[in-house]
Amino acid sequence: MRIVYSLIFSLLFVFITIPVCATTDLQQLIEDSEEGATLQLSSGTYEGNFSINKSITIVADEGVIFKPKEIDEPIITIIGAKDVSIQGLQFVTQGTGVEIKDSEKVQLSDITMTNVNSGIGIYRSKNIDIQNISVTGNDRHYSKKGNGIAAFNSANLIVKNNKFYKVQDGIYIENVKGAIVENNKVEDSRYGTHFMYSEDVQAVRNEYVKNVTGLMIMMTKNVTLEQNDVSYQDGFNGTGITLYEVENIDIKDHIISGNRVAISIQKTTGVHIINNILQMNQTAVESIKSDHTNLVEKNYFVGNLVNVRSDMNGIDLKENYYDDYSGIDIDEDGVGEDSYVALQSFGQWMVRKPVYQYYVEAPSVVLLNEIDKQTNKAAKQLLVDETPKTTFETEKNIQFEIHLSQLIVGLVLVIGCLAIWRRSVLS
Repeated sequence: MRIVYSLIFSLLFVFITIPVCATTDLQQLIEDSEEGATLQLSSGTYEGNFSINKSITIVADEGVIFKPKEIDEPIITIIGAKDVSIQGLQFVTQGTGVEIKDSEKVQLSDITMTNVNSGIGIYRSKNIDIQNISVTGNDRHYSKKGNGIAAFNSANLIVKNNKFYKVQDGIYIENVKGAIVENNKVEDSRYGTHFMYSEDVQAVRNEYVKNVTGLMIMMTKNVTLEQNDVSYQDGFNGTGITLYEVENIDIKDHIISGNRVAISIQKTTGVHIINNILQMNQTAVESIKSDHTNLVEKNYFVGNLVNVRSDMNGIDLKENYYDDYSGIDIDEDGVGEDSYVALQSFGQWMVRKPVYQYYVEAPSVVLLNEIDKQTNKAAKQLLVDETPKTTFETEKNIQFEIHLSQLIVGLVLVIGCLAIWRRSVLS
């Protein structure tokens, strides 16, 4: 019977929530707790660098703040643990918030990190779930700060409903098999999401705004990108989505707006770009040293300076809508009778010399593009869409961003011009 009572007591202890106040030696309490215990932290500031190597749940009341004693060490290190859950903390540090090493089944949720160098690091771990995390970095250059979340040599990650601001990369994933990146927002960082040497990964319904590049995919295979909003990436090399040595990737149902290049395909095979809105970009799609059978299908090219450009390998175009298509649809089936030829001499030159982008609306370039339209009518070579769409579906909404300051300046200029014109007429 003594053994039975001991087992019952142990099981009850696992499910008991232990209240903890800020004056408690939290590290000692973690070490003394049984496997599976729950610690309920009351409001206050907890200072230290804490290590977790067992199954435990830490739940914080509102107003719980964690600060490090050693700024060069993570505030929390989870190492060799299984079944760990941490909820509701606020981290204030110029170093790293959390590191997870050689662990399994770890869940982090409802955590805020401010002024950090890096948020969460994951190493050699699997089944990691990170949700509702907010990470704000500092004002240093991208090269001198860390990532919002960085995962290495791991498997089965879920990164969902998080926000990242002023970090190097919002979500950096290297040598990971199986990752879901969903409904996150990354702003004012280098790359929004960066996949490298990974497999079976997906990024769905994320928002990437004013980064250098929204999605950077390198040396990765079996990728799904779907319903992301990739808009207004900044800088001379800014792109919405960049693919480099990628195998098998689907890019569908995106809105990609206001970037220097919306989608850049480099040394890549097995690309399927379908049902995206590519609008108001300098170049919508570029292909360099890639498989000519990569397919761009049923997309909408609207308001771009250059719709498609490539090197001599070309790219397969099929059933896309182009706002500069000048053909007609005699039988009214929604498909133009003439082919659309996207080949532009100047677009090809920009592939080789990106600095040429600054001359894109020069009079000589405009004239060259008009000459291309005439000579390409008979062309049957690169960048030809034999079945161009002639209708823009009404449910496809083109998004425009209104900048209040620019609108006010524009209105003032218009009113001023009207006043000057009226004065000159009356005089």
